[in-house]
Amino acid sequence: MDTSSLPLAAQASQDKAGNCGRVQVIDRSIVLLRTLARLKQGASALELAKLTGIDRTTIHRLLKTLNHWNLIESHAGTYRIGAESLIYSSAYLNRLNLRKIALPFTIELQRVIGDLQAIVSLSIPVGDEVVLIERMWTPSTPLNVIVDLADQFPIDGSPSGRAILATYSAEQAHGLLGEERWQQIDPALQKIRSEQDFAFGHEEFKPGLHSIAYPIRPANGHAVGALVIAGLAMEEQTHPGSELASHLRRTCQGIAAQMAPN
Repeated sequence: MDTSSLPLAAQASQDKAGNCGRVQVIDRSIVLLRTLARLKQGASALELAKLTGIDRTTIHRLLKTLNHWNLIESHAGTYRIGAESLIYSSAYLNRLNLRKIALPFTIELQRVIGDLQAIVSLSIPVGDEVVLIERMWTPSTPLNVIVDLADQFPIDGSPSGRAILATYSAEQAHGLLGEERWQQIDPALQKIRSEQDFAFGHEEFKPGLHSIAYPIRPANGHAVGALVIAGLAMEEQTHPGSELASHLRRTCQGIAAQMAPN
């Protein structure tokens, strides 16, 4: 079980909810759900207790309740995110203004890149993670490229997330990531800023797969999302002066221009 990129669940689970008016049992339920969301193969109650820092007795009660509401599923002692979660995520996506605005721009970008074996993805930041909320690809894109890519990553662990993170102030990034993660990623963020806000990925998730990401940044604010083009045989295009990078930047700027200021 890969736990290298899990959120700081243990720290969150120990937070004193009463100090800020929150309900501790709900805090712990959210921590548990967020932890499970990062584990494709699921986990046992004992593993979840270790990962979250929540007492085993409490973990069992939370799992029983969440299982009753189908927010999680269980099989042979292994727990995973359940189907009920789709109701809430779908409701959020359906009212997300960014997604509605970005769709025609993203379709046009996919048309422009033509026969390139690539995927165009729209992602948004959710806490210290980035989540893909839209994908488009061409008929020539290999199936394994489409199905093998994950839908969520640590915000500092993917080109789209880093493109977004580079628009944050140092204080915002530090507060989100904590000292250790911020120190590790800050040089990469400085490089992104020096490369005209482009973030590039080179075989991070799959051999031969390269990517270009650019932030969607409305005026007077940090990025609310990012577009990324990821595909095969793209290595020569992964620099700020490439034609593909120029198409991507214009698309993101067009989306940002359509968004109402905060």
